Amino acid sequence: MYLNTEDITKGMRTEVLNIITRNNNEITRQAIIDAQAEVEAYLCARYDILGEFEKDADIDDRSQMVVKLVRSIAIYNCYIYSAPVNMPANVKDSYENSIKFLRDVQAEKASIIWLKRLTTEDGKVSSNYIYYTGESQKRQHHI
Repeated sequence: MYLNTEDITKGMRTEVLNIITRNNNEITRQAIIDAQAEVEAYLCARYDILGEFEKDADIDDRSQMVVKLVRSIAIYNCYIYSAPVNMPANVKDSYENSIKFLRDVQAEKASIIWLKRLTTEDGKVSSNYIYYTGESQKRQHHI
């Protein structure tokens, strides 16, 4: 798995994690899996995020920005699954900032350094992302 409980406890105290999950490691595990899926949904069109997620949590060559994003979303998920009423404002703010950053990366307003971009066979940067501006010329349909 890309993240482990030790990675989560770098963003919150172990005691707090144990309280909100009631010492149920399955809740933490599911929160991490769902966080990875959410990050993957935003980044899969531009980056080789599946290659990044294949890296083990015990290896130091993971993208620290991706680790931070997954951790922030996983902590938020732990609260949502177990104790949404007791969620601190900073956890919600961190989650919202992470999602905003992921949207900026998706729209190519930001990028994640050290994360491999998708490329075509000839080495050109590829993207599966379709950009719609919604801007078109106003049509005149009157006689």
